[in-house]
Amino acid sequence: FLESTARQPELAPMLLIRMFIIAGLLDAVSMIGVGVALLFTFANPFLGQLNAAIG
Repeated sequence: FLESTARQPELAPMLLIRMFIIAGLLDAVSMIGVGVALLFTFANPFLGQLNAAIG
């Protein structure tokens, strides 16, 4: 971002918006991953099927 802004200062507002969008998407992916991991750890949806298969 800084190098692009240094080369073309007139594009700084557009680049700033794109940088925040990309940063938000990267954070969202990691938060969704943590949420799915917690779901499988504490509220395992396959536990009923596993117990039925075992006996």
